[in-house]
Amino acid sequence: MIERLLRPVCSALFLFLALSPIPLEAQEKRVLDHDVYGIWKTLGARAIAPNGQWGLYVLEGEEADPELVVRHLDQDREIRVERGTRPSFTRDSRFALFTIRPSREALDAARDRRPGGAGNNAQLAPRDSLGVLDLSSGEVLRIADVQSWSMPDEAAGWVAYHLHPLAEGASGDDVPAHGTLVLRDLVRGTEQRIPHATAFQWATSGGLLLVADSSGTEGSEVRILGITPGAPTTEEIMAGSGRLRGLHLKEDGSQALFLHQPPALSGEACWTLNHWNGGSGPARTVVDGTTTGMPAGWCVREFSQPSISRDGTRLYFGTAPDPTPREALSALEARVDVEIWHWEDPELMSVQNVRLNQERRRTFLATIPVGGTRMVQLADADLPQVQIPSHPGASAALGRDTRVYGIESSWESPNFADVYLVDLTTGVRTRFLERTQSQPSFSPEGRWITWYEPQLKHWFARASAGGEVRNLSASLPHAIWNEQNDSPSPPNSYGSAGWMENDQAILLNDRFDIWAVDPAGASPPRSVTAQAGRRDGVRYRILRLGRAGEAFGPRETVMLSAFNPRNKQAGFASVTLNGSSAPAMLLMEDRAFSNPVKASDADRILFTQETFVEFGDLWTADLRFRGRKRVSDANPQQADYRWGTADLVEWLSADGIPLQGVLMKPEDFDPSRKYPMVVYFYERWSDDLHAHYAMVPHRSRIAFPMYTSDDYLVFIPDIVYREGYPGESALNAVNPGIFKLIEAGFVDRDRVALQGHSWGGYQIAFMVTRSERLYRAAAAGAPVANMTSAYGALRRETGLVRQFQYERTQSRLGGTLWEMPLRYLENSPLFWVDKIETPLLIMHNDSDGHVPWEQGIELFTALRRLSKPAWMINYRGEPHWPTTFPNRVDWNVRMKQFFDHYLKDAPAPAWMAEGIPAIRRGETLGYAPVNAGGAGSDR
Repeated sequence: MIERLLRPVCSALFLFLALSPIPLEAQEKRVLDHDVYGIWKTLGARAIAPNGQWGLYVLEGEEADPELVVRHLDQDREIRVERGTRPSFTRDSRFALFTIRPSREALDAARDRRPGGAGNNAQLAPRDSLGVLDLSSGEVLRIADVQSWSMPDEAAGWVAYHLHPLAEGASGDDVPAHGTLVLRDLVRGTEQRIPHATAFQWATSGGLLLVADSSGTEGSEVRILGITPGAPTTEEIMAGSGRLRGLHLKEDGSQALFLHQPPALSGEACWTLNHWNGGSGPARTVVDGTTTGMPAGWCVREFSQPSISRDGTRLYFGTAPDPTPREALSALEARVDVEIWHWEDPELMSVQNVRLNQERRRTFLATIPVGGTRMVQLADADLPQVQIPSHPGASAALGRDTRVYGIESSWESPNFADVYLVDLTTGVRTRFLERTQSQPSFSPEGRWITWYEPQLKHWFARASAGGEVRNLSASLPHAIWNEQNDSPSPPNSYGSAGWMENDQAILLNDRFDIWAVDPAGASPPRSVTAQAGRRDGVRYRILRLGRAGEAFGPRETVMLSAFNPRNKQAGFASVTLNGSSAPAMLLMEDRAFSNPVKASDADRILFTQETFVEFGDLWTADLRFRGRKRVSDANPQQADYRWGTADLVEWLSADGIPLQGVLMKPEDFDPSRKYPMVVYFYERWSDDLHAHYAMVPHRSRIAFPMYTSDDYLVFIPDIVYREGYPGESALNAVNPGIFKLIEAGFVDRDRVALQGHSWGGYQIAFMVTRSERLYRAAAAGAPVANMTSAYGALRRETGLVRQFQYERTQSRLGGTLWEMPLRYLENSPLFWVDKIETPLLIMHNDSDGHVPWEQGIELFTALRRLSKPAWMINYRGEPHWPTTFPNRVDWNVRMKQFFDHYLKDAPAPAWMAEGIPAIRRGETLGYAPVNAGGAGSDR
């Protein structure tokens, strides 16, 4: 009902704004309201053509069809395609391909059809199309009924698209099992069609396509298609019958793998692994249930994707025990529905239930050499996690065993594990790390294994062939671990930027700079950024600009992101990796920037830039940010509305800690006036000083520009925590910031409110028990009220018990409930609820998978018992926050009405004044004030 109400309102408003002339006397900027959600846009997918001449992006609206915009970056040329999405340029920059979705109207009409209506619902349901835009002519070819499509990464001018089975003209039950695959030469317009295709995959760098097809009655076939100009070639590599899955074509097209279930295995869970090795003839079965090395009772399973090693010498695949039928329960026994929670289970039953389907589909990594006859089982129930090595010539894999520490994972974070080297030839396992919280990995060439150990706060390395473990970061002059860590868990590192070529050095980050560290210790560590970051207070990080995990050349010049955490300026710099000079600053401004996307064949980039006022539109420039030019203009209507500004503010917490925060003000801010202020917070936020907030209904926070547009101040303070006292830490950080702004003279002391969600909701619930009448009102989403009951409760989304959160992570209490009972009591708002003098609006949904719904219930019922003003909003069936557009709009409407009532003396809406009884749910939303005649209406 709400959705149908809001959509025509938003659509009508958009048409009014777009088509109606605005008289001169009415051109004063308007105040933002909830009606604007329907006309605001955000940027979806975006890309730059390989030649750097074209850019594209998708404009998306909350309740509107997407629109694809393809724009020439040097000329005033633009092509727009309604409902275009998932766009991509061809490798030769001649075409742009994209999916064309059915209209929302058509999808809604299909959803409204009921069984028994005219026609077959499956046939009549609207389906996607493939769009092909010729960039030279601007013409768009539309191909209907396409269920999927893909292009080769390197070979230009081709696309393979898979037609929907119902596009074959079938009706009723006469529906083919699989649709036709079409291979299209985009330049010539010619096509080759493969009926009954089940799957296909391009070679990443070669002009080959691997295709599986099955007619059901005539058998199955796997073939390799070569995309030679004008006439694709076909090589059949398997013909027979049965099911096919798991297609994998090596990057250069030289080898292929697939899984096959022949008729002899029909009805069983077992498959065979089949391998094609270039020009050596048809594919052959290389692994089945009888292969030497296959564990007894095991076989190849279809739930993991087979792959080929980078050097082409090994095949990897998944195996598991063959599930055999168990003895059936008696009729009486089968009616028993019971769970046994055992105290020695490594995983709680709740976690097992969440992961049940995953467990049923679990496979264990195995390998066989190309041309070999003996397979090696690398993983099993004793070591289920084994990582495929990516370096050429690998002789071992890395395995992690968390089972022995499984019970501890309920309260420890990160989880502990033992780490093993697993020999690829023999399967022999050698443990080289015990009870570690690290995630070791191989260097690109495989010479080294490196890891960051959180407990020791250092990076380590060991030669893959064996030898001593070296501390890589001990000789660095500055910490490589998070210096701002304020939780009881060990600090994370600042990360690694990758490796230099030939495994000569690993690139480690400290808080500001980047260091090249020789894992062998033959040469001393060297600051790639000449320690200029720490000297100037600028954080430098390497940008890969489209590169994956490739190592860097010693003389390579790389682009860096640059950020000043003191004044929040951001930009970019460049540095030569083997040089000794400080980075050359390319751009540094009072803005926020996205990581640039580089054209693969041109020195041109695409990026977004934004401020609180400036929407994050797309811009283009060269690699030195010369010729910066705007590409998109997503929300020109913003100029018609009052917006606001954002400033950095600083103060000392009650604990004497220097803090920063963001103060958002109306655009015509007058320091001689006194404004109402809403304070929003979570943990640290000030680094987002220059973030832009589009006018969309957020799921958990107020729409900041809407409030500044309506003459509110919005304050977002940073919070630094003291272990064991999270609530008091929030109080000691936030209140001094509020007092400083009150002392400045422009905040109305009697009209200050709080708003936050989840962790922010908890902090609000705590703070209103300690601040008497400082806050006029507060809105807390999904708050924890009682840490004693929340400690042992479950996160229903994952099944995990919440103990780890209280002992090691966000809640920061640092110990168990029985070790530190007073900390749990002191930090629980429920035990101090009688001190609350602030009207409290709670939002907590009954399907919350993060914070138990009962926490909101405990807080609300306590307030109700004490006759304190409180409301609880429950979006029935929703998770941790409202997800649907109507519900998100509704939450934003209610928060604004709540704050307008308490901070601006607006009349209370009916839902606040008298609630909405269950019997009237669905009849009214209670937005309107109560009038003399009775309850307010829903509009």
